[in-house]
Amino acid sequence: MVRGPLLLAGLLTAFMLMACTRNEQPGGTLSNAEVEGQWRYDTRCAECHENSQPDLHKQPPNLHGLFLRKSLPSGGPACDEQIRKTIVEGRGTMPAFDRYLSEEDVRDLVKYLHTLK
Repeated sequence: MVRGPLLLAGLLTAFMLMACTRNEQPGGTLSNAEVEGQWRYDTRCAECHENSQPDLHKQPPNLHGLFLRKSLPSGGPACDEQIRKTIVEGRGTMPAFDRYLSEEDVRDLVKYLHTLK
């Protein structure tokens, strides 16, 4: 009769481990804001910034290691405010996302971009 509680405890432990490990990066676990930013990145940015875009004259830059650089491909400083401005206003072939993302969404996205190595 002890099997029921042990089975339940085992299932709960497995569920908790899955929840803890699903948001891990090489540098550790992502914060809630970074997880939200990752979702935004995956749904709004990755298509262009992770994959080749043969129909574009100029390829969007890969954003891994973005904050490890001294400057952005545009020549601006690699800082939170410049990245935020680019996301909100757009640049070149990149559309402006001010109508699609809230300020909180943009902050979360910038936090996530810091985790990309």
